[in-house]
Amino acid sequence: MAVRAILLDTNAYAAFKRGSPEAIEIIRRVPLIAVSPIVLGELLAGFAIGSRETANRQELDQFLASDRVTLFLVDHETAKHYASAYRGES
Repeated sequence: MAVRAILLDTNAYAAFKRGSPEAIEIIRRVPLIAVSPIVLGELLAGFAIGSRETANRQELDQFLASDRVTLFLVDHETAKHYASAYRGES
């Protein structure tokens, strides 16, 4: 079964940037990569306390500019979907 989309978390992005073969392979193959504002905030906060903030921000901006990457907003509908998934509903 081919993966159609992923919701990228902070650890997966970090693994990708560290060169993890598994993370690279998944990101290379998937046609849609979603990033949430929460993950984006975690990444930017981490960059701010690190020694490579400018370079990390530029790399992230380049990643986010890909046609395959979209920023998913968290809204009321997202919260309702999460609640259903949390309860084990389809």
